Amino acid sequence: METVLGDDWQQLPDVIQRHYRISDGQQSRLEGTMEIGYPGYLFPLIWMIHLFGGLLLWRGQAAHAEVDKTANGELLHWYRTMTYANGRTDCFSSQMSYAADHELIESIGFGFGLRLKVSVENGDLLYRSKGHFWQCGPLCLNIPDCLLLGSANIREHAVSEDAFYLDFSIRHPWWGVSYYYRGNFRYC
Repeated sequence: METVLGDDWQQLPDVIQRHYRISDGQQSRLEGTMEIGYPGYLFPLIWMIHLFGGLLLWRGQAAHAEVDKTANGELLHWYRTMTYANGRTDCFSSQMSYAADHELIESIGFGFGLRLKVSVENGDLLYRSKGHFWQCGPLCLNIPDCLLLGSANIREHAVSEDAFYLDFSIRHPWWGVSYYYRGNFRYC
């Protein structure tokens, strides 16, 4: 993240810098409580995206979240596990890689991914989607955000020296907010 943000890295509060300050072979873990939601009529599309390795399938309030990150060379691997009040668990993983200054690629399974513009505003780390893609060998097909759930926005905001608030939402031009998860996180 420090490479992606360049000089803007220094504008982030320490709690958010710690979130990304892991080097090759290192791991870190966050725990938190999250709310996950989307309109019920979008369940079939969410289910299909979940089958390909993206997003959390089940809606819920106060889900216990564990986020494990591992640095492996130029890749940052994420593994997210939610445990809901009813005992059900859900998970998804992804990996982030550097694309260009202020740009990342987040990939899920089967060659699907998302291009993200990364910036710092008032000490918050912001990600904004720049379109989805599907890569199969040398072939790369760009998929406009509006053909899926819409445009993703992620904000990480420091709430104390050892905790931050994450707000991830996807907004479609026709449906409005089509998916979100948000919650508070602390280091383990």
